[in-house]
Amino acid sequence: MKRAFLFVWILLGKAQRGIMIVSSLIVVTLILVQVALRYFFKLPLFGVEELACMVGFWMYFIGAANGSRERSHIKADILQAMIKNPKALSFSKALGNLVVTILAIIMVQWAVRYFQWSIKSWERSPALMIPMIYAQTSLVVSSFLMAFYFLVEFLDNVRQFFGKPPFVLPDDEFGFTCLAASSDQKEAK
Repeated sequence: MKRAFLFVWILLGKAQRGIMIVSSLIVVTLILVQVALRYFFKLPLFGVEELACMVGFWMYFIGAANGSRERSHIKADILQAMIKNPKALSFSKALGNLVVTILAIIMVQWAVRYFQWSIKSWERSPALMIPMIYAQTSLVVSSFLMAFYFLVEFLDNVRQFFGKPPFVLPDDEFGFTCLAASSDQKEAK
């Protein structure tokens, strides 16, 4: 079970990183092409802003999910300065994570409803007539990912409240090699 969870964790991290890199490169390329055509060749390219916006949806929302995964999202964490008791601190963090997880689940519901509405209405971009569902799918994907990552953080803080060590989750730099190393350690035993 732990191995499957780590596999999914690593796979999601690599997929998110790939989406962020590719979407960033596409947005930068589209902007550079637009600037070059407009200011150097005096030929504006029709619809580049729409394409950049659609790709930007994926870049921003998957980036937000990645911030939740890495626990590097913006937060006002004054609890550590106010609460000195480690047990009370882990309880208050777990309680805060529970609230955030519930809000993330509500966000998932809203994103799914919006996605369903978008499929029914089949709204399109004004210039290129591209279905907006391509950009709006990023809302559903990222909200599911954020809810999952907040749930993992909540469970981690609950574990710490009960005196267990925090989860050891692999970084993207280690990738799948940590799974191979854990299976090598099991074989050595």
